[in-house]
Amino acid sequence: MYEVIQMTNDIEMLNSIRKSTQMGCYGIKTVMAETSDANLYSELKNQLSEYEKIYDEADALLKERGGKAKNINPMAKYSSSMSATMQVRMAKDPNAKIADLMMRGNTKGMIKSIHNHRSMGVLDPKVSCLSNRLLQTEQANIDSMKTFL
Repeated sequence: MYEVIQMTNDIEMLNSIRKSTQMGCYGIKTVMAETSDANLYSELKNQLSEYEKIYDEADALLKERGGKAKNINPMAKYSSSMSATMQVRMAKDPNAKIADLMMRGNTKGMIKSIHNHRSMGVLDPKVSCLSNRLLQTEQANIDSMKTFL
């Protein structure tokens, strides 16, 4: 019984990681198109690369466990993209707005990750490690965006 619950929690956590990194990738790609600052663009590109790696790892672990992949809602993606693009284009300082949006997205991701850790309990060590890596990545992303505010 315990193993079934753990497997269910592992699958749920992996899908949460996939969704968080999908949204992160999508958000980054949206705002990358709005910056002309080479340093900000480079930082966003690095963050995108890390999210893609975490996504791929979560996807592989999910497949190993026979879990069904869940993706973010297409309307959520579209709404987020339109809102971010509008906010950046209307901002006095588009790069600061991009940094602000990125920090907000990472903060939401961190809250979701912490909540998942507490509500799901014990996870397979590989899943737990990946979840912690996402959490650390989100914190590092926030720290790197501070310089662009």
